Amino acid sequence: MLVRKAARMLLAALAVLLPLTALQWAGQATATAAPVPAAARTVYYDASGSQEFKAAVDEGAAAWNAAVHNVQLVPASGGARATVTVLADDGWPRTLPDGFGAGTVYMGREAVNDGFYPPRIAAHEFGHILGLPDNRNGRCDYLMSGHSSPVSCTTTAPHPTEAAQVERNATAGFTALTPGKEVWYDGCFAF
Repeated sequence: MLVRKAARMLLAALAVLLPLTALQWAGQATATAAPVPAAARTVYYDASGSQEFKAAVDEGAAAWNAAVHNVQLVPASGGARATVTVLADDGWPRTLPDGFGAGTVYMGREAVNDGFYPPRIAAHEFGHILGLPDNRNGRCDYLMSGHSSPVSCTTTAPHPTEAAQVERNATAGFTALTPGKEVWYDGCFAF
């Protein structure tokens, strides 16, 4: 009799706990599942003012396009309005973002003269346009490590964690920055 009563209590407890556990497992699966990609957001860029860096800018954009699916960087042509302008100057590379997928990138010759690889610089600066901050960890496999990595770094592909963050940014319509108020310099952030 005691065994039967204990068995009924155990079954009653399982009847309550199993559905709760199943809900918890389902909730965890939903929380960790990758977001369903919407149609890719197209970010048009104008590199006509990037002078000798035009090919490097296109290579930097191609590196992001190969790594992410929710956003694609495309040269503006055929009447498409560019939301990103890429220019060349003699200073340090920097980005003046104007929200996600918009702003001005300066391909600074100073970093190139110091030995940094122009396509990596372009890809790094596009990372800022896509909402990523600098990550001064010194590692070549992190594109956003910027000038903290050695000049020998020629990797243009974003690290998988960087690509995943851009995917989330694009899906959420991310506006990481207050338009017109920030400047991203390689290695520092200034208002």
